[in-house]
Amino acid sequence: MPSSFSIRRFLESLEPGTHFEQLLSCVPELNYFAKDHAGRFVQMDDGFIAMLGCRHRDEILGKIDFDFFPKNIAEKFVADDHQVIETGRPIRNLSEPVPSNDMTFSWWLVNKVPLRDRRRKIVGLAGVMTRLSRQNAPSHYGKTMFAVLEHIGQHYGTRLTVRELAAIAGLSPRSFGRNFTGTFNTSPIHYVNRVRLQAARHRLVRTNQSLASIATECGFYDQSHMTAMFTRHFGLSPRRCRELQA
Repeated sequence: MPSSFSIRRFLESLEPGTHFEQLLSCVPELNYFAKDHAGRFVQMDDGFIAMLGCRHRDEILGKIDFDFFPKNIAEKFVADDHQVIETGRPIRNLSEPVPSNDMTFSWWLVNKVPLRDRRRKIVGLAGVMTRLSRQNAPSHYGKTMFAVLEHIGQHYGTRLTVRELAAIAGLSPRSFGRNFTGTFNTSPIHYVNRVRLQAARHRLVRTNQSLASIATECGFYDQSHMTAMFTRHFGLSPRRCRELQA
């Protein structure tokens, strides 16, 4: 008993979290996060910060999934969180597509466990995400969709058609459209447009490129086409977006 007491005292004397985060940062393609009972982010590693398109931890602390992900995707993440918190049972090795800040999807292996206080009450959850490659994406269907998402992420600045994407997946255009929508809850063309819009937003905030140049590089017909779609999607014009970020 004296030895176990000294072990506990030693562990309690450690600075919270630092050694844990340092070790996790050594694992390639792995991100870590933690949330409180209300779903607010309270901890994360540098990889998770970068995945959300942020530069600093303070941009994420206290925010929720709906601040970073589309509504239907955030609802899925929150439902999984509630399952862990309400039942106390971890979610193990859940393969799912997760969007990055430019709205391209990658396959991730997600694990979530409940966080308990010293009285064993569940006060939140912690999770780790491991990025999958095309080789170890879930199932043949997952591999074909991975190839499609990869192609979109690399060629969104060019003209993309459903027929071209369906050929990559090895499906007829009709079957591909149905399967894609069932997986990502959006049509292939809507997804491509979202990628283009997020890419345009990234360039507006991070570069000094002209609006016309951004429109061309991101696959829009011209600057007016990008402005119309951008304003409808984000609720403000590209020029206003750049001004606010500045």
